[in-house]
Amino acid sequence: MQRDEVIATLQRYKRELEGILSRFVEVRNDIYIGEGDDARLERLVLELRDLFDDAFVDGEKHSSPLMARYRNSKRNFLGTPSRHGVEGLESMVTAAITRVERHPLALKTMAAKEPKYQDVIVRIAERLHLVVCQLRHRREGRLTLDVTDEYDVQDLVHALLMIYFDDIRPEEWTPSHAGAPSRMDFFLPEIEAILETKMTRLNLSTKQLGEQLIVDIAKYREHPKCHTLFCVVYDPDKRIRNPRGLENDLNKKHSDDRMVVRTMIVPK
Repeated sequence: MQRDEVIATLQRYKRELEGILSRFVEVRNDIYIGEGDDARLERLVLELRDLFDDAFVDGEKHSSPLMARYRNSKRNFLGTPSRHGVEGLESMVTAAITRVERHPLALKTMAAKEPKYQDVIVRIAERLHLVVCQLRHRREGRLTLDVTDEYDVQDLVHALLMIYFDDIRPEEWTPSHAGAPSRMDFFLPEIEAILETKMTRLNLSTKQLGEQLIVDIAKYREHPKCHTLFCVVYDPDKRIRNPRGLENDLNKKHSDDRMVVRTMIVPK
């Protein structure tokens, strides 16, 4: 199941649990589950257990506590689910929805895609300089693309992305940040990722570049569909003295469950 389908299914179960909670009846200062809801709740819990096990990478992390909570909810004189127990089940479903929204790679389908798209984008970044050099040496002096600024980098990367991705949305507006809207380089909705490209230049210091990337990371974090941000910095003249240090600082300090940051300064 895809991310949106899992979320929609969990939301449906959440509404069903809310319905069961609304039908609890009070009799003689005690509260009992509504007529017919006991059997439905049991089926619902079993369906949720299977959904967690089938859809989540670590499904048992959700399904085991779910079943334990359900069993505990029936430990009373009548052996029927308590209102408190059903409220706990509803809270667990809400937590699962939040997790999928914040961390899509928790799902098996998204995790299965990760090595593929990670490898593709890393490969494009690592071979970018070799492609630039090859394009500069054409037969009989034919015209070609020469990469001299960030716009050239964007055009070349866009062409390479088209080999692997069907839906590439260049320069889509991002939410207003610091009072002004900005543009992203490439939004890849298939993998819920953004690819940002930059190129070093004479009048751009490493400190300024790092500050620009920190601002970019902050604004892309506001994008509801961005869960991975790739920052590819093309540095053909080796202007960045400690590229691996800059990569590590940005990746470690700014990655979390909401968004993973992958900075790559190339060529190595």
